[in-house]
Amino acid sequence: MPDGVIFIPLSQTLYRDIIRFSDGRIRPEHVVDDLVRDWIANSIEFGDGSQWGERIDEVAEHYAPHVHARWQEEDRKAVLGASLGSRPLVWKEISVPAGSDVRMAYGQTHHYAKVKGGKIVDADGEFSPSEWASKIAGGTSRNAWRDLWFKEPHSPQWKPAQLLRDQNGAANEQV
Repeated sequence: MPDGVIFIPLSQTLYRDIIRFSDGRIRPEHVVDDLVRDWIANSIEFGDGSQWGERIDEVAEHYAPHVHARWQEEDRKAVLGASLGSRPLVWKEISVPAGSDVRMAYGQTHHYAKVKGGKIVDADGEFSPSEWASKIAGGTSRNAWRDLWFKEPHSPQWKPAQLLRDQNGAANEQV
């Protein structure tokens, strides 16, 4: 038990019975201390922790270090995931910002995806531009420079990939 203690009311009968039935092996003051510590850790790990308010991180660090360590690891992974998700699609000589929309018309349908983590991402997974164009076209070979269009975040305008390539080539020639 810690040096500085406070006294929590416990009925004399309960106190005596614990000592008597355990033949003195159990000290109620130690049981209470352990139970309160376990309750705090459980309220953080399995409850919503709302009783701790804005100090929940401090309480978790002190009374549930395993939970606090897990939270820190989850935060680290979230930050890493966000940074990886913000990588642009670098395709040959062009760079398309993360968050850009991608479109390809095939048959009578427009298909859409997003640029995320340096790839084109749709419900089926992550693809390079040529892989995505081929997937949309049912596995046939396609010219992704001709077939893909991009719309950067906050832009209302779709631009064909070939135009982005041509603009980049012209900009590089001027340098």
